[in-house]
Amino acid sequence: MKRLTLIFLFFLFTFHLASAQTYEQNVRSIIDALAADSLVQAERLIGQTLQLDPTRKSNAILYQYLGEIYRKRGESDRALEAYTKGIDLSPATLGLFYSRASLYLQLNNLNRALSDYNTILEHEPDNEDALFFRAYIYSGQRKYKEARADYNHLLELNPTHENARLGLAILNSKDNRPREALEMLNTLVQFFPNHARHYLTRCGMYEQLREYEKAKKDVEKAIELEPKNPECYLTRASLYLTMKKKRLAEQDCRTAISLGANPEQVASLLSDD
Repeated sequence: MKRLTLIFLFFLFTFHLASAQTYEQNVRSIIDALAADSLVQAERLIGQTLQLDPTRKSNAILYQYLGEIYRKRGESDRALEAYTKGIDLSPATLGLFYSRASLYLQLNNLNRALSDYNTILEHEPDNEDALFFRAYIYSGQRKYKEARADYNHLLELNPTHENARLGLAILNSKDNRPREALEMLNTLVQFFPNHARHYLTRCGMYEQLREYEKAKKDVEKAIELEPKNPECYLTRASLYLTMKKKRLAEQDCRTAISLGANPEQVASLLSDD
C-alpha cells in the first residue's frame, strides 16, 4: 500500500509539473502572438491556457489580454466581461480596473468609470492617470470642487503635466473664472509653444472675452503649426461668424471639409449663425 501511495504521489507531482510547464509555455506563446498582432491565435491560446488551471490568480492577466483583444475588435461587452472576470479572480490587479475604467469612459458610462478610478485611487492615491480621468469626469458632472482638487493634486505631483493644466484651464472657464483660465493657458503656451491645441483653446477664451484680434492671432498661429488640421479652420470659422464675417467663415468651412471635417458638423456651425 505504501508503495502504491508513493507511485500515486509521483505521478501526481509529474502531472502538476507538466501542467505548470505547459501553462508557462502557453503564456510565452500568447505574448508572442500579441506582439505579432495575431489576435485569433492569441485568443485561442488564452482559452486553452485558462482551461489548464481556471482558478489560478495569474489568469487575471490573461483576462486582461483577452479584454484588449475584444476591445480592438470593437466587442465592448465581451471586453468588459473579460476585465470583470479578471477582477473577480484577482481584485488586487489594479491594471484591470484601469482597463475597464477607460473602456467605460469610452462608452460614456461615467458612473462606472468613476467607480473604478475611485478603487484605483484608494490603493494608489498618487496615480496620475486615475487622478486626471477622475477630474475629467467630475468636471463633466459639474462637480467643480472635486475636479479642481484632483487637478491640483496632480499638478503638485507633476507641475508640467500638460493635460492637467489644460483640464484645469477649461474647468476655470466652466466655473466662470475666465482670467484664471487665461493665465493657465498663457503658461501652457509658454511651456508648449508648438502645440496648436493650446492656441485654439486660448482663442476660445479670448473670444468669450470679446478680444477678437487676440483670438484671431492665436487661431492663425494654430493653423501655422498644423495647417492640415480641420479643427483649426473650424475654430477660425466660428470666430469669423462671431465677428460677422460670414464669407470668410464659409471659406474656412470649405477648407475644413477638404481636410476631412464632418460635413454635418460644418453645416451645424453655419446654421448656428
